[in-house]
Amino acid sequence: MKPRILSIVIGLLVITAVLVWKFQPADTPVGSGGASAGPGPGGGKPLAVLAMVLQPQAYTESVTLTGSIVANEAVVIRPEVSGRIVAVGFSEGQRVAKGQMLVRLFDADLRARLKQVLAQVALDSSQVDRLKRLRAVDGISAEEFQRASATLEMHQAQADEIRAQLEKTTITAPFAGRVGLRNASIGAVVGPTSDITLLRDDSQLKVECTVPEKYATTIAVGTEMTFSVRGSRSTTTYRARVYAVDPELNPESRTLRIRAMIAQPTGLLPGMFADVTVQLATLPDALLVPTESVVVDINGPKVFVKNGGVAREARITTGTRTQTDIRVMEGLLPGDTVLTTGMLVMKDGLPINVTVESAR
Repeated sequence: MKPRILSIVIGLLVITAVLVWKFQPADTPVGSGGASAGPGPGGGKPLAVLAMVLQPQAYTESVTLTGSIVANEAVVIRPEVSGRIVAVGFSEGQRVAKGQMLVRLFDADLRARLKQVLAQVALDSSQVDRLKRLRAVDGISAEEFQRASATLEMHQAQADEIRAQLEKTTITAPFAGRVGLRNASIGAVVGPTSDITLLRDDSQLKVECTVPEKYATTIAVGTEMTFSVRGSRSTTTYRARVYAVDPELNPESRTLRIRAMIAQPTGLLPGMFADVTVQLATLPDALLVPTESVVVDINGPKVFVKNGGVAREARITTGTRTQTDIRVMEGLLPGDTVLTTGMLVMKDGLPINVTVESAR
């Protein structure tokens, strides 16, 4: 009994499937997802698709880049010599003036050495003056006078060296700005590799980004750009102007580094991530196709165009893009009918039934 019931159920399913296939509509256009409601490319009937007639239109060419906000000047404060910190002349996060003392290291030993050498210089100077008078009356030889003069100069040079070392024990601000958090306290022994704090001149901020090689020759000093920052509640769009361009591309990334001065940096901090848009040019007759109509394979980008009643593959060269369109540099002409749906099943020579969309 059970095998008989199973056979009846299977027979009903087969009959239902045949009826659904037979009465399915054949002229439903392909949706944006590319799935056909008709018999499909293998069914012998034309595939229903949507298309657009390519027309020149005005287009502002732009490129979107990623960048960072950087300070006008920035330096990590490190001592040039090793020593023990005996004084700190700043508070964390405060503004400091150019030349203000930031850190002073122990220098009593250097001052004692300088005092000793200066005493020797005074003695040598007196000796040279006395020998100079004797030399004037041939009381001593020229060699003896020269030896005394050389001794004086040597001790003077030692004094200058100690003074230079003393200057290194006092670290001053190289420019006005704001100091960061302090990484060392009074009594700590630091050296040339010790980061004491960070000093930034944030009175003027810049945006730094890299430009792909493709657009490197189109950006120069004076180019305007706009940008927004991530991680901020504000949706403000900032403006900047390029003031410096690297003289060569990075050989590893094939990008060109540029820096732009921000017009009004209110609300920005160094280190923020920036989404940068650079306006390259305004074209009166650009050819744009929808992004969904472009297929990229191992040979590059291509689109399908209507040629008679079939689809034909057209290789293209693309330029900049927006969120919805891609500029076609080569491969298409005004008036071409570009297919915009059915890309998943489309192939060269496939019969198609085209419905032309209105202009975007």
